[in-house]
Amino acid sequence: MKTSLEAPAGFAFRRTVLSHGWCLLPPFSLGPKASWLETVVGMPGGGARRIRLAPDRDAVRLATSGRVSRREREALVVSARRILNLDLDLGPLHGAARGDPGLAWIADAGAGRMLRSPTIFEDLVKLVLTTNCSWALTTRMTTTLVERYGEEARGGGRAFPRPEAIASAGARALRDRVRTGYRAPYLASLASSVAGGEVDPEAWERDPRAPAELRKELLSLPGVGPYVAENLLKLLGRPHGLALDSWMRAKYAALKNGGKPAKDAAIARRYARFGDFAGVALWLELTSDWFDGDEPSLSWETLS
Repeated sequence: MKTSLEAPAGFAFRRTVLSHGWCLLPPFSLGPKASWLETVVGMPGGGARRIRLAPDRDAVRLATSGRVSRREREALVVSARRILNLDLDLGPLHGAARGDPGLAWIADAGAGRMLRSPTIFEDLVKLVLTTNCSWALTTRMTTTLVERYGEEARGGGRAFPRPEAIASAGARALRDRVRTGYRAPYLASLASSVAGGEVDPEAWERDPRAPAELRKELLSLPGVGPYVAENLLKLLGRPHGLALDSWMRAKYAALKNGGKPAKDAAIARRYARFGDFAGVALWLELTSDWFDGDEPSLSWETLS
């Protein structure tokens, strides 16, 4: 199956794909110079399919091997649009950027979309796996989780595990086999809540509450602190907060503060004009050296 997805004006495929480290975590894989992106998507009712996304003039080309049912095609299109954040309105971010001479390039480059997983649950688990550890460890944990518990796809590879699979594995297996450490009971509890219907991550994208209110619910979940909650809000396209971590603080100090640590409040003031998109503007400025124009630079690979 091949189909074309309508993209918004000014959509920047490579800037979206390389917007953060998800492109390096399974089931994602990248083509040379981010010329395409592949991942494996779980299908409604079971099974999985490998898909490839690639820029195609003013659109995005979606391809998967073999024939698909109408239901599968609809699910793949929804997943692909979510992965590339194609329906996000970047007007508020770009409007604020045009008023800042140092950051006007954000609007000119069409930057601001964050690469996402096919499901919010996958994004949430991956964020938990980034806490208090190196990028190398995050990669190992994610890879093992996918290899052990992900559904095998037609066309090769495995999807990210469904909540039921992680819940069935249990905390002990997550700790001993996946080596998730202290995160194991949090992940098991979180997956059980989602599998049992007590928590519905996929509904957060449609949640009518303000981002600040949704943040409070996220913070009540096992293993979710401000860093995870605020990053997830960015991925939901409903940003709130700066989602600061040690890497961001160090990079800000090097770029903007003469190498000296800056207080979080000072960083917040620097980007206050962007409103809820402040954390996105901060991230874009800190990672601007990942790109040479719209082409990837060598710097983007150094994510940890």
